[in-house]
Amino acid sequence: MPLRQRQKIQKMLRKINIDFIKDKVNALRDKANNLLKGKKADNKPAGKTVQAPAAPKPQKANSSGKPANTVAGLIPENDIYASAGQNNPSLKIKEEDLFMGSSRDFLKPISEEDVQDITLKPLGEDLPKVKKFKRKILFSQIISDLFSGLVVAVCAIACALLLAESYITKPAPAYAWLAFIPFAIAIFNIRSAIFSLIVGWLTGGIFYFVILHWISGTVFEGLGNNGIATLSLAALSSVLAIQFALFSIGSYYLKRTPLLWPLASACLWVGLEILHQLIALKFMAFPWFVLGYTQFNFLYLIQISSYAGVYGVSFVVIFTSLVAGYLFLRINRAVKIFYFILAFCILLLTLSFGHKVIKEQLNYMQSSPNNLRIALMQPYTHKLFISGYEEDVVYTIAGQMEALKGKKAELVIWPESSLPGDLLDSEYMDYIKEQSKELKVWQIFGGTEVVGEEQYVAAVLVSEEGINDDYKKTQLVPFGEFLPFQGLLGGFYEANGITSLTGTFSAGKEPGKIFSIMSNVPGKNKKAEYQFGTEICFESIFPSIYRAQALSGADFFVNISNDGWFLVSAAPYQHLRANVFRAVENRRPLLRSTNTGISAWIDSLGKIRFETGLDKQESSVFNFVFKDRDTKTFYTTHGDLFAYICLALAVPLVIFSMVFLSVRNEY
Repeated sequence: MPLRQRQKIQKMLRKINIDFIKDKVNALRDKANNLLKGKKADNKPAGKTVQAPAAPKPQKANSSGKPANTVAGLIPENDIYASAGQNNPSLKIKEEDLFMGSSRDFLKPISEEDVQDITLKPLGEDLPKVKKFKRKILFSQIISDLFSGLVVAVCAIACALLLAESYITKPAPAYAWLAFIPFAIAIFNIRSAIFSLIVGWLTGGIFYFVILHWISGTVFEGLGNNGIATLSLAALSSVLAIQFALFSIGSYYLKRTPLLWPLASACLWVGLEILHQLIALKFMAFPWFVLGYTQFNFLYLIQISSYAGVYGVSFVVIFTSLVAGYLFLRINRAVKIFYFILAFCILLLTLSFGHKVIKEQLNYMQSSPNNLRIALMQPYTHKLFISGYEEDVVYTIAGQMEALKGKKAELVIWPESSLPGDLLDSEYMDYIKEQSKELKVWQIFGGTEVVGEEQYVAAVLVSEEGINDDYKKTQLVPFGEFLPFQGLLGGFYEANGITSLTGTFSAGKEPGKIFSIMSNVPGKNKKAEYQFGTEICFESIFPSIYRAQALSGADFFVNISNDGWFLVSAAPYQHLRANVFRAVENRRPLLRSTNTGISAWIDSLGKIRFETGLDKQESSVFNFVFKDRDTKTFYTTHGDLFAYICLALAVPLVIFSMVFLSVRNEY
């Protein structure tokens, strides 16, 4: 019989003896004493000493040598000393434990009538059979595990879909605040590190499969193979889901320190976001999604980006969401109250800071602003371009230039891939030069530059004298503009006929390069010099490029892109939202021109002042108001310091929890 069952039965037996037998014995003892006192008083002869009572007759002993009529004799020796064979003397029942009184009251004989009132059942008589008991426990455990697994699965799917809903076409930022509530519940219902890794990976896989569904359309547009298109989407989603898997297993180990869990897990998420960004800069990755991007239209919240970058917004959102999930767990109430108050204070301070900054910036922008007449061109020539109809592309551009006459534009911005051929040796450049002279404008064109044996994705600044300056794209799209690890996998690519989507390009080496233009100052007979940075397409998701250009003295940013590859999907909207944060981080407005939409003007507060429609041909001319930037934001100067601090705090804490804290510390 298991040790735990024996201990329980011995405890019950002891309780029965103490509660029942003690009362019986005490009552009989008192009755006997009263009778003896009465007899002694009646029979005591005068002048004689009282003789001591005769010793009791010896009782018949049982096999153990104990009197049969004593309480100890009524209990079978094998039951009392059941554990003696296992050398566990702590389970032995001593006769002294069965009585309350002086030492001379022990082992007094009791009458046969009293013996009949005491019923002791053999040990184990009322217990279920061991096999039946084990089956019951096993069945209960299976039901519990199935229920726990169902809860985890539902929570994981809910987290993925809520996040996806906050980042697809229509802005729904509130869903991001709810997404990690089910995640917190799921993590605290997981009892295995491997299981937490799998759950996190599946959550990320579902999320990325939904928000990147446009990838399959883009690949099919370039290669015309539906199988490769679907495989590309599945492969990319699986790889990007590793970030969720690492976050899940890290949070699993961090729950061994439940008092720190919400704060530590929020730092871990931000740390993984900046780690993804670093890998993308140095090797190859696709940091398309950052949690903070979901809040692009929450102006009061996103103003902290000028200090902490978009990662500061990510921290506020995920910390608040994890604390909300924390409230549903069986954690100490005082800890819950503490985190609730902390989350409320952080959110309140963030919004208060945003309100203060917005008021200051509005006053700043209205004091002696610069006014530049801008034309954002959206020629809608993507399909003509990839089909090789170069003459039709130039004809469309000429038609839109004709429409600019009389609009008094000073800077005309054309999208990426706006001119076919080599920009430095284009047969169309003479025409562009003539138009610039006639319209008295500066123009930016995107296209390809060929230098020696290398070709670059580039942007050129054209004046009436011709090409004034150029910028070569520094961050290329993996598999879109180059094949990664060419030296290692070059043979594999060649053997399987794998090529990049738009060609093989080299990366530029000057991320901080800026353009300068001269413009007439309204109401004054003089010219002013304005400087701006130009970023091409994919570079909009790399904050470090914008920082480098702001440090070089850029007054505003220009982002040119060819979002025609995205077709009509959520991707153009997602791409636009990243640009919002680049403007806020450096407090510099941003102008964006795309081939098929969405083109936009974003001010230094992150407000989208103007935007074009998607999948349309448009040309928009407006007065661009901005302020010279003599000062630099904390973020421009110090970069992603906040994100690095989060990474430095989270990683050691995860390692400490994994190595030094045992499973007993888990929730």
